Amino acid sequence: MNLKQEFEFLKYCFSRRKDSRFIKNVMSLSGDHSLVHMQKMGGTKDTGILYYIKMEPSYSGFFADHNRLLTLLYYADYYGMKPVVEYGEEYTYREEHPVNGTNNPFEYYFEQPCGIGPGQLKEYKGVICSRKENVALAGIKHSGRGGSYGIPEEYLDALAKVSKRFIRLNSTVGSMIEKSVLEIKQGKRTLGVHVRGTDFKRNYNGHPICIEVAEYLEEAKRVFSQKQYERVFLATDDVQAVGLFQAEFGDKLAYYDDVYRSDGNETVMKSEATRENHHYLLGLEVLRDMMTLAECDGLVAGLSQVSYSARIQKKSQGKEYDDLVILFKGINEHGENCVH
Repeated sequence: MNLKQEFEFLKYCFSRRKDSRFIKNVMSLSGDHSLVHMQKMGGTKDTGILYYIKMEPSYSGFFADHNRLLTLLYYADYYGMKPVVEYGEEYTYREEHPVNGTNNPFEYYFEQPCGIGPGQLKEYKGVICSRKENVALAGIKHSGRGGSYGIPEEYLDALAKVSKRFIRLNSTVGSMIEKSVLEIKQGKRTLGVHVRGTDFKRNYNGHPICIEVAEYLEEAKRVFSQKQYERVFLATDDVQAVGLFQAEFGDKLAYYDDVYRSDGNETVMKSEATRENHHYLLGLEVLRDMMTLAECDGLVAGLSQVSYSARIQKKSQGKEYDDLVILFKGINEHGENCVH
């Protein structure tokens, strides 16, 4: 919209300033989850309705973005559209050069849900573009949500169906993770533990109250001994957690030793390192952790986007954990503001 159009719009709104119905309708537009934008691409191909998901920058963690993507895929599926996914230049895990043969960070890790990439959209007759408000549909249809962490089981079940339908690892990442999981589990009954440390220690406002490493450890010990597990897989961004679990479980503990971790309260998401493809690898490491947790027989974790994703992935396979222990002490209401 140019300056002249903006001025004409303001004049029109001013002329309708006493029309309460007009005001109500305009004010409701910003939160209307049903609105989309139809874009004529000029092509001739017709393969049904394409739903172009260009993820808006959130500066959030890998699975905060991924779980938001699942809600947009839910929207596409609900209305019978074929999704096309692109993560933009401001995506946290983007590199300045191609990775795995692509400049689209979504495709670093995943295949396109319907085999059509963003670069092909111009070949098609018309495309519906997503809006951030579309994410609300899944929650409205499945019991709603009490904030970012108040997610009911029905909601996870719905996202699991979407994940099964649309989310597939690409061949490079898929083969690497499959091999890694086999090496971690070694065919043994394995208890997965996810310890969310680093910046969670700051007790961000609106986020779960931080669970101390010692609390995770005590619960893992209890479940391990009572439920006859043979092995513990630890997924964590926290160096301290690795040391404490190693001291307790010894050679029964498995974890990935090539993961970039922190021993302070700074998120690894914002870290810089000299290793090649550092940002891509940060995404790959947490994705591998999640997929490995989903292959474990039991799970001890707090409320986090990673643990939610592991549960969604497990459900997408038609499975449930033998033992599921979620540690939760409430939501911070007066903590530090989280600035991604």
